[in-house]
Amino acid sequence: MRQPIRQFAAMLGVETTTVNNWRSGLSAVKPRSEKQEILDTTYAKRTTREDRERFDQIVAEGETAWRARHSKQARRHGVAEEFRRSPRSSSPATTAIPPVRGEVEASFERPSLIIERMRLLRAKGADDGVLDVIEVAFGDILARYEAEGPTLLAPEVLALRRQVDVLLDQCRQPMHLARLYRFAGQMSGALAYMAVNLGRFQHARMYGEEALGLAEFTRDRELIAWVKGTQSFCSYYQGDYARAVDAAQEGLRVAGSSGQAIRLYANGLARALGKLGDSVGVHKAIEAAMNLSDNTDTSHGLTPALSFESYSVPRLMANAATAHLSAGDHSKTLEYGQSVAELVDTSDSVWSQALVRLDVATALVKQKGPDTEHAMSLARQALATSHGQPIRSVWQRAHELADVVDTIDRRVVGTYLSELEDWTSSASVVSEGARPIEGR
Repeated sequence: MRQPIRQFAAMLGVETTTVNNWRSGLSAVKPRSEKQEILDTTYAKRTTREDRERFDQIVAEGETAWRARHSKQARRHGVAEEFRRSPRSSSPATTAIPPVRGEVEASFERPSLIIERMRLLRAKGADDGVLDVIEVAFGDILARYEAEGPTLLAPEVLALRRQVDVLLDQCRQPMHLARLYRFAGQMSGALAYMAVNLGRFQHARMYGEEALGLAEFTRDRELIAWVKGTQSFCSYYQGDYARAVDAAQEGLRVAGSSGQAIRLYANGLARALGKLGDSVGVHKAIEAAMNLSDNTDTSHGLTPALSFESYSVPRLMANAATAHLSAGDHSKTLEYGQSVAELVDTSDSVWSQALVRLDVATALVKQKGPDTEHAMSLARQALATSHGQPIRSVWQRAHELADVVDTIDRRVVGTYLSELEDWTSSASVVSEGARPIEGR
């Protein structure tokens, strides 16, 4: 399919200068999607196997190096053919072919070829500044997560994730690739976490598997452990507590004594064991998390719900309250919940404020000598705090509390149940079956 540039441009329906720029490498801009589609279609339908093999060689070697090599081969072939046909050649099979001028120097490339290869190598890299911007942009999304929520921010992560994919296709620099693959894994992991918060469990599983594959591909043990914690988190809110335990234990085998193990013990293992009624297991898991926390440099405040950092002690205690509640140890729930309440209330985490209140409220109702009025006051505060920013965990615990108080005198619990009904009608986004999230 070798054609003059003008004829090739006419066939594609583009300007001759556009083809010249592609051919010469002077254009640093990747072809626009519509032109790339034309090129792909032409390549697939109008080229022979020989054309495609030649194209692959040119891409691999660079056009200058490829032409130089083929020019040299052509010269050799011409001299050999001329010598073979010469009347002076009585025994061409045993007569040496005269050396081509410059044959000794041809062992090394001309400087221009080396420069061309260096240029192509740099063109296949990703600028450090671009990667830094991606890191800052993703960090900003995580920092805004509890203020703006998954409905608004999941499309931003998707858009950023697609930019990372484009750079992965273009980049060949090992150091840059390592950063890009980590970004990709973390972003898929974040999407899995957000999908759980929206009650989109099938998407959560798919994003979780994608994140795990990326983490395993790069042998990023810290990210593998984090993803396993998120898979446990997903199974927990699906009600598959045995699977949540398995995922947490798998993560712990990878995490060892690293900071990620704190989250795996508290948010993964302990809470799921609590739902299975294993109070001894809950106690051991929380104790292990506390011991690790004593030997890990963690934040003094309440770490964000969606974070790749180690759990802080307040975040650990909030999870311990939930785990002990599920196991039926209401006094421990009240102890942990009340210990962390002040710090949670002064944080920006409206979901943590709501969840701690709901846990304490449920413990107050279920303890010996129930304090239902105080419990309902806390529960209504939880609904008010999270109104307009519903997530699946708040939705689930608010309804679990409703089941607990359903048989209690309506004069005491009626207001909460009525407000929960209103809150639920405005929180349909966290129910399964919503339409797919679209990237911006």
